Amino acid sequence: MNAVFKTNRLLLRHANEIDAAVLLKLVNQASFIKHIGDKAIYTLDDAKSYINQSFIASHNYQGFGPYVITLHNAEVIGVVGFYKRAALQQPDLGFALVSGFEKKGYVFEAASALLQHKHKFGITKLCAITSLDNRVSQNVLLKLGFKIEGKAVINNDKTAMIILSLND
Repeated sequence: MNAVFKTNRLLLRHANEIDAAVLLKLVNQASFIKHIGDKAIYTLDDAKSYINQSFIASHNYQGFGPYVITLHNAEVIGVVGFYKRAALQQPDLGFALVSGFEKKGYVFEAASALLQHKHKFGITKLCAITSLDNRVSQNVLLKLGFKIEGKAVINNDKTAMIILSLND
């Protein structure tokens, strides 16, 4: 599994179907569903389809997308990436960790590595979205240099989200 980006503790690489079991666990965690939403991924086949449709297709069609975050021993601990959503004018930074890997600085480290290379993807303006009560993600984004722009409703469930932006 070749790393696309490396940090002192982490490797960021493209996802593949081997990652389906960990992705299935990640998207069905209570914290993921609460802050990001229910992706309707309930089986290994669902997870494999999601990898193909959301991870691989995004890189193929947009030139950017999500990456799997692993420790140097290859253990998958989460995802980080640039996403293009129809409701937003520019790409957004998104991330999630498998339970048990939070509060160790992994998201900040992985996101920082990715942000250093955003120009390679043609990204000069970037946003991020979080649920109103997701203070941990908000703090990470502020530490990364994002600024709070306001609130917006961008999901089908009509839940208000905080919108942040990062400009060059």
